Amino acid sequence: MPINFFKYLANQNGDHILRITPPEHLKEVVEGFYVFKAGYAGERELFFNDGYPVVALMQNRNENVRVSMDGHTKCVGNTWVCGGVLRNIYCESELHFQDCLVIRFYAVTFFKLFGINEDCFQKKQVFDFSEIAGYGFKKFKEAYYHYSSLEERMKKTVNFLSEKISVYSYPKVLIDIQNYIDRQGNLTVRDILDGYTVRLNYKWLERNFKKHLGISPQSYLLVRRFLNAYLDLDSLTSKDLLQIAIDNGYYDDNHFIKDFRRFSGVPPKTYFNRPIRALK
Repeated sequence: MPINFFKYLANQNGDHILRITPPEHLKEVVEGFYVFKAGYAGERELFFNDGYPVVALMQNRNENVRVSMDGHTKCVGNTWVCGGVLRNIYCESELHFQDCLVIRFYAVTFFKLFGINEDCFQKKQVFDFSEIAGYGFKKFKEAYYHYSSLEERMKKTVNFLSEKISVYSYPKVLIDIQNYIDRQGNLTVRDILDGYTVRLNYKWLERNFKKHLGISPQSYLLVRRFLNAYLDLDSLTSKDLLQIAIDNGYYDDNHFIKDFRRFSGVPPKTYFNRPIRALK
C-alpha cells in the first residue's frame, strides 16, 4: 500500500483514517478494517508493506491501480493484494485513495484463509485480488460496488470473509510475537529470543515464521526498521539522517541510505525532494 498511509495508522479515527474493529469471529484473521478519509498522492507513490498482508478495495469500480515493478507497469485492478517485502515498487496511477477500504490481515492466518502457499509474495508482491480470492469473489465484488454506503459495503465484506473461515491449526504465539515486535520497535532476533515472555528456540522461530508468515524473522525486522526510520524522516522538518539511522538500529547514515535505496530505488534526498501534490 502507499507508504504514507502508515503514518496515519498510529492516529486512528483521526482526520485521515477510520479504523473499524473486526467482529469477534474474524479477530484472529483480520487485524483491522481501515477507511482512508483523505487521500495522499505524490508524483509516483512508493508502495510498501509492514508485514501484514492487505487487501485494498478502491472507492469506485473504475479506479484501477497501476504499479511499476522491475521496470514494467501493470494494472492490478480496483481490488488488489499487497504483501511480502516490496522493493522499488511504485503506484503509477493518479489516484488519491480517498475512501479506499483496506483490510489488514494477520499473515499467520491470511495464507490459510485463501488457500495459498506461504511463498506467494516472494514471486509477486502486488497483484489483483481476483487471483487468490476464490469462490464467491465475483458475486461479492458486484455486491460491494452496487452499494455506496460504508455500512452495506462492510456487511458484504464481513460475509465474504466469514464464508472462507475453516478450522485449521497454527501456533497462536506467532501473532503475539508479531505484536511484541511492533510494540517494542527496534529489535534483533536475539532480542526476541532473550526478551519475549516465553523462551523461544531460534530454529523454531525461523521455521514457523517462514511457514506461517511467509517471511523470515530477519526480513520482518528489516521491514519494520526501515518503515520506522522512514516515518521518522518524513515527520521531521530538520532531517538529521545520522540520528534517525542510529535511533532505528542502523550502524550509521550510510547504512540507512543503502537500505533506503533498496526499498525505494533512490536515496532519501532525491525521494523527499520529488514534487508532491497537495492532500485532498
